[in-house]
Amino acid sequence: MVDDSDEKPSATVGRFQQNYSDIVVLRMSIQAIPWIGGPLDTLLAGRATQIQLERVDKFAKELAQRMATVESSAVNLNDEAFADLMFTTFERASRTRSEEKRSRFAEIIANQVAKPAQWEEPENAVRLLADLEDIHIEIIETALKAPVADGSFAGLRVISLKAGPTSNEQGKDPVSLFVSFPQHGAAALRMACAELAAKGLLLDEGIGRLGLGAMQYFVPTDLAEWFSAWISRARRE
Repeated sequence: MVDDSDEKPSATVGRFQQNYSDIVVLRMSIQAIPWIGGPLDTLLAGRATQIQLERVDKFAKELAQRMATVESSAVNLNDEAFADLMFTTFERASRTRSEEKRSRFAEIIANQVAKPAQWEEPENAVRLLADLEDIHIEIIETALKAPVADGSFAGLRVISLKAGPTSNEQGKDPVSLFVSFPQHGAAALRMACAELAAKGLLLDEGIGRLGLGAMQYFVPTDLAEWFSAWISRARRE
């Protein structure tokens, strides 16, 4: 007997779509939903699989471009861990709409092939990337490139959730995310910072400082530097 808990999500989706296509009454109920019934029926009947296949195809092309920059392979491609990493990455890449995110998945694979680490490192990087969106990556990159502050934050690269100039003339003030990312609302930025702090990628530097509150100032952690290296070409150069 097959244990459903071990079944791949893609197989589960395929089985659901086959069952859905065979249940006429259910399809009629879905189609009867105002405004979205028709598109939803199309999606459940097979369009979802097509979308995932298109994303996998785009990821494969991104990966080919990255691998073209790799001069030699230093990893054991016959290792079961390589197969696990690739299956997981293809699955995660099929679940994202973001072209940038698919490109970052490809960077992780290329980095492991060119400069192999213990297999759990790229696996952890893939798992972490899967949980993040483009806004999270933008914030991480901004934090890592922020100018070293002076004053009460001397020696730290600080980003803030306070309105104000991105930096003063000397580039020493904390970088305001509200100024750096006007396309994102305040709630989205606060939620993204909270999620990054929960994952250990940002440290809430305002906690414990006199006159400062929580969720106002953040600094990147060593984990953020590690993660940033895995999703960029710089690691293999």
